[in-house]
Amino acid sequence: MSIFKYFRTRRRNRIIDKYLETAKSTPSKLKLTSPWIPRWLRGDYTLKNSELIFAAVSRISNSLSAMPIQLYKGAMPVRNELNDMVSFSPNYYMTSCQFFKTMEACRSTSGDCYALKIFAPGSSGPVRLDILDPSKVRPIIEENSRELYWAITPEKGQTFYVHDYYMVHVPFISTNGIGGISPVSVLFDTLQYSDNIQAFSANQLERGVNSSVVLEAPSNLGPDQKDQMIEDFMETYRKTSGNILLLESGVTAKAMNMSPVDSKLFEVEKITRSKVAMVYNLPPHLMGDYSDTSFSSQEQQMLEFLMLTMLPIVTAYEQELDRKLLTAPLRKKGYHFKFNMDSILRADAATQAEVDYKAVRSAWKTPDEIRAARNMPALPGGIGRYALVSQDLATLDYTVTEKPKVLSAKINPQTEDDETSATDDE
Repeated sequence: MSIFKYFRTRRRNRIIDKYLETAKSTPSKLKLTSPWIPRWLRGDYTLKNSELIFAAVSRISNSLSAMPIQLYKGAMPVRNELNDMVSFSPNYYMTSCQFFKTMEACRSTSGDCYALKIFAPGSSGPVRLDILDPSKVRPIIEENSRELYWAITPEKGQTFYVHDYYMVHVPFISTNGIGGISPVSVLFDTLQYSDNIQAFSANQLERGVNSSVVLEAPSNLGPDQKDQMIEDFMETYRKTSGNILLLESGVTAKAMNMSPVDSKLFEVEKITRSKVAMVYNLPPHLMGDYSDTSFSSQEQQMLEFLMLTMLPIVTAYEQELDRKLLTAPLRKKGYHFKFNMDSILRADAATQAEVDYKAVRSAWKTPDEIRAARNMPALPGGIGRYALVSQDLATLDYTVTEKPKVLSAKINPQTEDDETSATDDE
């Protein structure tokens, strides 16, 4: 540890200790700045009881977790303890895949995801990242220093405070730059309306199809006459078990044809899927709505998902990891974390083969690099480590002026030798 880093650490610890003392003595110094809403106001729609929320969150979180993350220095991968922690096992009980899947599930439901950096005695960097329950974390601004702290309320024990330096935090979308807005709270009215329509349809189904009957009378009836007509009808209906109905005075009975599944229910479900897709920035076809799909191939649909949905999310995670896990000197040297978004397309063999083919012909990948990406050994003799380039490409000036001279020299080598000898004699 350098002397400068030692004093910076001591200064940070003194600030935290002073802040904790201030928080205990003068709670009014703490200022809540997040758009925090109690859970009971946001509604009881979670991954466990909303299939649409589950579908949207699972698609995004599974896609993020399927992208391998790697620490780079420039374009070269770095193999050290920090990279091993992030890309293999961020904590004692999670793989990297499960870690980022859980983080994204928290972010896409509560609006925020948090991971606390844990340091070991004598370690220069964090040794693990522990995921926190978003409902147990609140942002706080210290009025004097204007620094950001996080109030953490564990299941057991008292609330404690940590500086933002020790927290990896990625919000969904924010209006103040700190706390995220829960997409579930945004969708509360939409999901509640959909549930009400489904409950109404289920109620009609339980009552039975064609269970309602309309009685038509030839003239207006008074209240007593209406009651008497209904009573006579029900008495006859019960006696005959609904098989024979005797109606008098021109009264007719008609059964209401009610479908067990109302056609309006499909329209409501389609609108709900569309709204969920809009809030999560998902293409509608990924939520089962194929009415507006205009792409001719699966690859184009996947590219839309990667560009519009996953790229902003991946960028947010990469920048937060760079900011919280890498020091300023390391970032200046070119160190950075990067998710491999190409891994999602690796299932499309035809597309990947075309990409690799163009990469070799354009010399931005070597054959050995492509073979390594597919877990294949390098070509024997080291011939695959050299970059190749297509010879059918050249500048216009070379094609018009220089290439004819080269071809002419190859066709008439004797003429060129004679001209060279004559020049020498002169």
